[in-house]
Amino acid sequence: MPRSIARRSVVAAVAGALVTSALVVPAAASASPASASAVTQSVRTAAGSGGVRWVKWNKAPLTKTASSRSRIVARPDDGTRLRVLDRGTHRLKVRTPAGRVGWVSKNAVTATRLKDVSGTRYTTGKVTLTKDIGSRSKKVKKARLGTKVTVLARTIGRDSNRVKVRAPGGRTGWISTSRISKRNVWGQLARCESGGNPRTNTGNGFYGMYQFTGRTWHAVGGKGLPHRHGKSEQTKRAQILQDRAGWGQWPHCTRKLGLR
Repeated sequence: MPRSIARRSVVAAVAGALVTSALVVPAAASASPASASAVTQSVRTAAGSGGVRWVKWNKAPLTKTASSRSRIVARPDDGTRLRVLDRGTHRLKVRTPAGRVGWVSKNAVTATRLKDVSGTRYTTGKVTLTKDIGSRSKKVKKARLGTKVTVLARTIGRDSNRVKVRAPGGRTGWISTSRISKRNVWGQLARCESGGNPRTNTGNGFYGMYQFTGRTWHAVGGKGLPHRHGKSEQTKRAQILQDRAGWGQWPHCTRKLGLR
């Protein structure tokens, strides 16, 4: 083939390829603005929904709309499992196990798996309650050994080491599961010392559930005489005494109970 004819054939082939390429229109570019918007919205919704959260505020309010000021539709308890349906900046749209749908503050829920529990426990030593699940969060209350607390929720799964409790006075907070027990040491000690009778007056200078002397009672802030006060006040003063001087203040019964 002559060189001029070959050159013209190559030029024609290249031109044809360029025309064909120009005629091919991407599918996305051919879609209408409305359908493109729908696809984008679908992707956004899929990315924003899904997942679960657990309530960490007791009676956390769920509102009808994303506004925290709208009507409250439900108040799930601590540990309630919520299915996430949508997400806002500060609030989540969720569904409760009962099927109620509403918006809840992100601060009121956690990704840590919780279980709604109840019951009475007693602290096994001096403890500090924290505001949030983590042990390093803000401290909200201190409680002495043997303080009676109400259990509200606990972590489960791989993180089953924290429990939410309500202390006397109504304050709530989180502590380690290792710091509570079913054992009521003060109830056991009172039964050993006085049969658990707060009105006990032996006539030999010892008074009340824990057999205080008047002098010791006054030293821990008590007024009058022990047997003139109720169980909670006597236990409070006994806790202060134990905290200051140990179990040796009740030598016989604490040995018997294995407390020392």
